[in-house]
Amino acid sequence: MRRGLPAAAVVALVAGLSAGGFTTADPSGVDVAAIRAAPAGACKTREGRAFIPAGEVSLGEDGPGRPGRVVAVEGFWLDRHEVTNRQFAAFVDATGYVTQAERDGASAAFVQPEHLASGLDDAGQWWKLTPRANWRRPHGGGADDLAHADEPVVHVAYADAAAYARWAGGRLPTEAEWERAARGDQAGPRAPQAWAYDDDGKPTANTWQGEFPLAQADEDHFTGLAPVGCFSPNAFGLVDMIGNVWEWTASPAGTSGVERLIKGGSFLCAFNYCANFRPAAWQAQEEGIGTSHVGFRVAYEKASLKERGVRDPRPDLSAA
Repeated sequence: MRRGLPAAAVVALVAGLSAGGFTTADPSGVDVAAIRAAPAGACKTREGRAFIPAGEVSLGEDGPGRPGRVVAVEGFWLDRHEVTNRQFAAFVDATGYVTQAERDGASAAFVQPEHLASGLDDAGQWWKLTPRANWRRPHGGGADDLAHADEPVVHVAYADAAAYARWAGGRLPTEAEWERAARGDQAGPRAPQAWAYDDDGKPTANTWQGEFPLAQADEDHFTGLAPVGCFSPNAFGLVDMIGNVWEWTASPAGTSGVERLIKGGSFLCAFNYCANFRPAAWQAQEEGIGTSHVGFRVAYEKASLKERGVRDPRPDLSAA
């Protein structure tokens, strides 16, 4: 298990944020309007929520010979895909919400290095505190850096994700709920790489192909974030549970009180680094730091969705 950002990198980022001197843009809401009005992308997926039936999950099961801890999970609903920039823009438009990165005036963004001065333990070689980087402008740039409407929203801290979830009528999933959903009612152990590659070695998720962080082979056709729905759904109808972005969960990481578990891996996970493209994997992420590879999706209680008139799909599932 590797942390999303090693302790030294976190200290450097927090120090940079404390120094201040940055400003954030879009007080008139121009970016928000443009993101909401953008045409739909080429990748298609079903909108809305999928029902995850009650069941047991081998939490942490990581392939043959590495059994997990069996945990019972009650039935719940989960967004079919990560929350997108278009959806987050609707939230901001309705509430005027300002994210942590916007208040700080900077955020942590992945910047591919030309060479490595030291080994892969020094994540500061590719993580940079980037002025004006936030969910609207992921790389802190100008007009050509506007967030793609149907890509997962990133640069969201834990509180930002939780605020959106409350507005949407839900909450962030627990680690056990998330892993139950990601496994798709899997029966029996599965090799870790099988979650992101098919039997022929072709990518089935948005991860890093090649030698991280210097060489990206783009075998999955994406060099960074992918729009939601570009890869096939799992048995529960969920897309991108593996790869694309790490996803916040409600579960604390340890006893520090300042970290939460993130799940699923991201477009930066490669065989030589991270390799966390499997449901069992997790990382600890400091709550107050959003990055360019962490997003989220929302879980919902059954009762709250019934109040909204959402049809319970369980008869369909049992008849299938």
